[in-house]
Amino acid sequence: MHFDLLYEEIGEFGIYAKYVVLIGSLSSTYAGLLFINTVFTLAIPKHRCALPGWNNDTYAVQDIHHFDAINRTIPHAAKSLDYEYDKCHYKEWKDGEVILRECNSWVYDRSIFKSSLAADMNMVCDRVILKSNAQMIFFSGFLAGSLLTGMFSDRFGRKTTTCLSSIFYVLVAISITWTPSYSIYVLLNFSVGFFAVGNFMPVYVTCMEFVGPSKRRLSGSIGSYYWVMGNMCLAGLAYAIRDWQHLQIACAAPGILFQLFWIIYPESPRWLLGKGRQEEAKVVLRKAAKWSKVDLSEKVLDNITTPDDSPFTGTIFHLFKYKSLLIRTLVVYFNWLVVCITYYGLAFNSADLYGDIYLNFFLQCLMDLPATTMVLLVIDRSGRKALLCGCMFISGIGCLSTIFTILYAGEEYTVSTSVLVMIAKFGASAAFSTVYIYTGELYPTSVRNSAMGSSSMMARVGGMIAPYVADLDRLVSESFGKALPQVVFGTLCIIAGLLALMLPETLNKTLPETVEDCRNLDMKIEVTIKNSTKGDESHVNKAFEDEETNTKL
Repeated sequence: MHFDLLYEEIGEFGIYAKYVVLIGSLSSTYAGLLFINTVFTLAIPKHRCALPGWNNDTYAVQDIHHFDAINRTIPHAAKSLDYEYDKCHYKEWKDGEVILRECNSWVYDRSIFKSSLAADMNMVCDRVILKSNAQMIFFSGFLAGSLLTGMFSDRFGRKTTTCLSSIFYVLVAISITWTPSYSIYVLLNFSVGFFAVGNFMPVYVTCMEFVGPSKRRLSGSIGSYYWVMGNMCLAGLAYAIRDWQHLQIACAAPGILFQLFWIIYPESPRWLLGKGRQEEAKVVLRKAAKWSKVDLSEKVLDNITTPDDSPFTGTIFHLFKYKSLLIRTLVVYFNWLVVCITYYGLAFNSADLYGDIYLNFFLQCLMDLPATTMVLLVIDRSGRKALLCGCMFISGIGCLSTIFTILYAGEEYTVSTSVLVMIAKFGASAAFSTVYIYTGELYPTSVRNSAMGSSSMMARVGGMIAPYVADLDRLVSESFGKALPQVVFGTLCIIAGLLALMLPETLNKTLPETVEDCRNLDMKIEVTIKNSTKGDESHVNKAFEDEETNTKL
């Protein structure tokens, strides 16, 4: 009996499958705590040069004498909206002339952040690029983990990969707390990104393999909601814990609970059967049947088979073989790149917007909830292309509109700026969900895995670029610098949305099986089946019966 037919016995989303999905998706919550906690641990507080010769200098004015010394020594920043004083220079008198010197020590505002790793390592002025480099290195670790973890998981098992990765994940994440130097920090940060993949992706695959074909998209969406929960918990922890070391420990410590997975979490029965470990697979399947109060006979268990796991999947080069596929692939790649730059870039940039950093970050995270829900409800009605283009335009217009509130309104309209950024984040989050589904339907079965894998790699590249775009405001002074990241995000989104108009619509069309089918997607062929019980016709789209569903990780 084919493994998928087993769902007729125990249900496509039985009680045990619900347990596996609901418990396993906690790995996405944990990822939400650590993925972008550098928004707070690497936050750069207000700062200025330390007064030469003052051992007890502080950013806060101590008394009138301290105030006079600051005014004599620190030049006023030209047309700065955020800081009263120059952040990188101090004045020195020589032969009656004032000479500006670059400082090599700074004092920081402690009113918002009690401590920050960026401040401890002086990632300011000509060293400000170190912050972006650190965040980029995290995503490069994530990219490396994505390439290697899948192979390890397929060979040694989903559970083994998850549990081993969780050990190293929590160890390197906690070790960051006592990092002695920048080089050690980026090495540990790379490791966090690398082991993060092994902590959540095998669990994600296990959840997909535990549920029936029609429930896999629902299972994947649950993981997205858990991710949002982790992001919102991060905002709450950061608000309560203003010391970066304590915050890092608080975000990393929940990983200790994943050591319980050795005991409470099952191995994928599909993987066990594929490896010829029938007896172990039977134990898991009996437990699933018992939870659903179903009696599986030994005859049924003995006859279970798995689908061939090694069909021809083609190579990435097939995506560029024909002109139509080449253009389609480049457009898809660009959309993946842009949506990831915007999604993570807006999160990183939340610290540099007007208003409260914690509220800005929390509200941005909150936008993922209605965005994900909206896509699930609308995508089969509006069509993939219209939804993707619309979401990209919404994100782009939201970003570009902040130019007016930042350049011409300033701090008096912080609420307006925040609202526009929330709209932009909503569009980016919805576009992320849509492009994941859309891509799987644009390519034939023979190269679909290559298309999804290479597109996901473009998203990781986008994650590596995002910190640099988010920190453009630190490289360009005056109010335009603060608006510049939003200008870049918005422009890229508008371009990506316009290019997406070139893609064919896949709603109500047969899933392409061959390259020729893929080239003929513009033909408006609807696929319907007769519903024997209701007597009506229903659209069936099998694009994701054997594919992973949406995830922002």
